[in-house]
Amino acid sequence: MSARDAASTGGRVSARGDALVGLVLAAGASRRMGPDRNKLLEEVDGRPVVATVASALVEAGLEQVVVVVGYEAERVREALAGVATEFVHNEAWEQGMGTSLAAGAASLMSDGTEHLGGVLVTVGDLPGLRAAHVRAVVDGAPFGPTSIRVPTHAGHDGHPVVFGAAHLAALAALDADRGARSILEANPQDVERVAVGGDGILRDVDTPDALEEARRR
Repeated sequence: MSARDAASTGGRVSARGDALVGLVLAAGASRRMGPDRNKLLEEVDGRPVVATVASALVEAGLEQVVVVVGYEAERVREALAGVATEFVHNEAWEQGMGTSLAAGAASLMSDGTEHLGGVLVTVGDLPGLRAAHVRAVVDGAPFGPTSIRVPTHAGHDGHPVVFGAAHLAALAALDADRGARSILEANPQDVERVAVGGDGILRDVDTPDALEEARRR
């Protein structure tokens, strides 16, 4: 049975044709941020970080954006009120990011994959992510079912990463010990790196210092 809930806007956001679906990983406990602080809910430029990330995917034109929640799930949902998102709850969120990827991919597969071209995966703590970054990754050369497209800046890989639909089963099989990088390593022939202007694809806010730097920037 799918863990999918109704969209926060009141209706289901459907994906049609060879659509790319956005998957935002927002289930972790932000332990490096310190006690009683959820980095996803911290505000940068007057907005919760997770709302900025989800909105970048929506504004880039993705027809469906799914947010995987776990720790403080209700607060994360509230932070996304008004953003066209759906939610999947990862019961195993304490075991790591791989389980969130698996929960999100499995939920998409439960609805059938005939409408999917692929899934665009991003962490939820990138306050500098913008729709232009997302479009830079998904636009351009045709994207096939086995394609994997990774944005880079200054020689560093970032998010969002796009996985063609052929990789959905591998994403759904991830666990606490294996993250998405294992799929890249197993399929080097499918990986295309795309240079993106600006470091918003890289600068997450795992620590208080990183958060304060983001606010200064």
